[in-house]
Amino acid sequence: MEIQNGVIHRDYAWVLGLRNSHDKTFPAGIVAGANVFVCDNLSFSGEIEIARKHTRFILRDLPFLTERAIDRLMERWHHQDQRIGAYRKKNLSDSSAHDLIIRSTDVRACTPRQIPPILREWRNPKHEEFKARTLWTLFNSFTEVLKGNLNELPKRTEALHGLLDSYVGLSQFSQN
Repeated sequence: MEIQNGVIHRDYAWVLGLRNSHDKTFPAGIVAGANVFVCDNLSFSGEIEIARKHTRFILRDLPFLTERAIDRLMERWHHQDQRIGAYRKKNLSDSSAHDLIIRSTDVRACTPRQIPPILREWRNPKHEEFKARTLWTLFNSFTEVLKGNLNELPKRTEALHGLLDSYVGLSQFSQN
């Protein structure tokens, strides 16, 4: 879901992902993310598990759990705005981009098979808006290749954020 928050970003919007499971394979959860307008790429910046079993008193507890989760989502989205700003400002050489792409396999942000298409997207972006040689361009090279598998996307983009955040000197966002 795209979130309307009164702040207009020129090239991305806040998004919210929801999940639940009746067979209890995973707890109910929500995730904060971004949708880049130019290419419809999604990235996620932190999952928040509601972690409440479907028991008799769930309706009593749900308002408190939801309020707490929304507060945490707001923190994540504001951190995401800072992150994207830092990525846009960080110029990147080809050798630094290549190093980050290889290091991304170490943190499992992508697979070795995805390296060639990420490199192609970095070298020749499909979208004019990503021709600049910045960390934001590299990030979008990844998300262009990673899109499609919504089960893996949150885990992969969170790993990618960890790698790129450390590269620009952003402190690791608390996952509590």
